[in-house]
Amino acid sequence: MQRTIFAVGDSHSLRCFENHPHIADSKALFGHNKLDGRTAFNLARHDKRVRKIVSAIGDRHIIFVFGEVDVRIHIKYQYRQTGTPIDELLRNTANRYADYVRGLRQDGYDIHIFNVVPTGDFSTPAARRWQERLTYPFTADRPERTRYTEELNRQLERCCALRDIPFINIYQYLVDDRGRRKKELIYDFAHLNSKTADLVMAHYSFLASVTARDQTLATY
Repeated sequence: MQRTIFAVGDSHSLRCFENHPHIADSKALFGHNKLDGRTAFNLARHDKRVRKIVSAIGDRHIIFVFGEVDVRIHIKYQYRQTGTPIDELLRNTANRYADYVRGLRQDGYDIHIFNVVPTGDFSTPAARRWQERLTYPFTADRPERTRYTEELNRQLERCCALRDIPFINIYQYLVDDRGRRKKELIYDFAHLNSKTADLVMAHYSFLASVTARDQTLATY
């Protein structure tokens, strides 16, 4: 079966949609993830690489998966470097990301923005070993990362509504009553597994988003 939905993004785009019957990560086209580690804030800097990927996908649905790297590294680092308030950094990130996606959609690419995934548990032995190999600062603790994630998702929802970008917001189905990742969705200390894709298919309508887009275009 030819799949009509592709995920494009950082490492979460692979793990959340890996080997799914209806959604394929862009790795299926290129053999590896060309956008691993990229931030939503700086995505426009990688425009050439992004366009190579989305051009290969063509007119099929595209899910953009970015933002967790911003939450884990970029936001707290920029706050310490510049003194810019956290909430302003989160707003700026959402605006820059949405502005870039709006440009791609105006060029004809059917892009849907996926909510930022809930933060992982970086206190495990595997996570500590991973952190020892890092060359960048890792300073935001779990409560901070959770707050950043939830606020960035609120800002993204607002930005997407203002720009007529479909926003896949299934965050409530990814977390438990404590706001932490549901155990059955955990792949490792950072990533969710591909059961996430099942939740997207269950709680989001790509057809409805296309209908809304067509109605918007008809008003011009």
